[in-house]
Amino acid sequence: MARYKYTDTESGQGQFLSVNLKDQLLPGSFEHMLNELIGGKIDICSFDTNYKNDKTGATAIPPATLMKLIIFGYSKGKMSSRGLWDLGRNNIIAKALTQDMEPHWTTISDFISSNSEKFKEVFIKVLAYCNELGMVGGQTFATDGLRLPSNASSDLTGTFENLEKRLKLYRRMAEKHIEKHKRKDAAGQVDEETERHYHEQQKKLNSKVEKISNFLETMEKKKGKRGTETTSNITDNESALIHTSSGYVQGYIGLAVSDQKEQIIVSAEAVGSANESEHFPHILDMTLDNMKEVDIKTPEGAKPVMLADNNYFGEENLKACHERGLEPIIPDSNYKNRLGRSEKKRYEASDFKYHEEEDCYECPVGKKLVKKGSSIVPGGRTGMVYRASVTDCRLCPCNEKCMGYKKKPSKRPRGRTLFISESNELGSFCQSMREKLNEQECQDQYAYRIQIIEPVFANIACSKGLDRFTLRGAMKVNGQWLLYCIVHNLGKCLKGYIKEQGYK
Repeated sequence: MARYKYTDTESGQGQFLSVNLKDQLLPGSFEHMLNELIGGKIDICSFDTNYKNDKTGATAIPPATLMKLIIFGYSKGKMSSRGLWDLGRNNIIAKALTQDMEPHWTTISDFISSNSEKFKEVFIKVLAYCNELGMVGGQTFATDGLRLPSNASSDLTGTFENLEKRLKLYRRMAEKHIEKHKRKDAAGQVDEETERHYHEQQKKLNSKVEKISNFLETMEKKKGKRGTETTSNITDNESALIHTSSGYVQGYIGLAVSDQKEQIIVSAEAVGSANESEHFPHILDMTLDNMKEVDIKTPEGAKPVMLADNNYFGEENLKACHERGLEPIIPDSNYKNRLGRSEKKRYEASDFKYHEEEDCYECPVGKKLVKKGSSIVPGGRTGMVYRASVTDCRLCPCNEKCMGYKKKPSKRPRGRTLFISESNELGSFCQSMREKLNEQECQDQYAYRIQIIEPVFANIACSKGLDRFTLRGAMKVNGQWLLYCIVHNLGKCLKGYIKEQGYK
């Protein structure tokens, strides 16, 4: 029988090897670029102000080392501080990036949670490098938001009235738990395990009672855009109850503006709000400020174009674009319906004729819609309501095209209703946008929105594994969102970096 050489590495026996860490960072790889840029081309000396150990105190892990480990870890889907710590101890590439310093998870956690403002500066410097490589076109941008849960308990969410009801419920549960334990104790049914379980459960209930009580005593009600109370959260009151494709979650929306040329993120911010559209003017200001700071030029004679979906449609947002010299392309909710065949299009407000002397509207078949008063719709828009007679609408031959109902005419509860606000008045920004979107050229331009912004979120959420924010508080969450945006932009830079350095 043949004899072969044998080693015990398969059994898990470790080997003492001579390794040159620098050689592990292969030229042309992402980690090699990261090692060269962070602390070099991308200066992060602003982090030095965090340290006061120049004369006394222990030496600290260099900020550049921590940044390299975090960015490399995030690019590999390692989101938690413990996961990054484990990566720094067991991954040879991470060891090379950190020069075998092995930062502890508490150091990593403190660094991420306490440097949100510094991460903004790094984001700008990375954006400047992207622009230096010629990866930012400066002509067409698209914006949207990525809705993610955060490190906040959804069980401790609600209005003050709901939280007070929950407080009473937990107090009753605690009282019944005590009474049940007393009955068991009197019957001699309490052993050591039962006693331990009782104290654990009672501790949890008392903790919830204390948290809710302290919150109701010290905090004020949160007010929405319309002045009504919105839900509060005891564990992170800066987060919001956000609707996603999988239901409602307690979390934040990661906003981003992406450039068309290479999907580079030009501006980004995480907001604790259920509706990202109210932050649109602010995100426009951030975009223009960042473009000015890193000297991103719009082609001569052209006007920057901002694309957004119908969640951002509104008079205020369109006006904000025009005031800032941007050309918006933002469709309304009926945009797709207007693109169909004319016989299938539903009648809109523009198809109704207004009679000023009677303050009423006339429908396309000559029936009158009378004024019913003012109303406020979701989103905070205020306007006047005009409604036709239900009898006229039931007998009208155009009722399906006008009303949009598939029920029998006799089952329709009311006549056609028009909500007239500044968004559908003649001469308004919204009406002008509707007319503009009827043009084929504008429709073709808007079609690029998905391929500009959606791949950005796909890369961050799917490829990089960001499925939730791990921190609490708007500032800390914003810092983590900016870090992921930095990872995305640096990943896009790799091709340009290779070309710049002359690597094959």
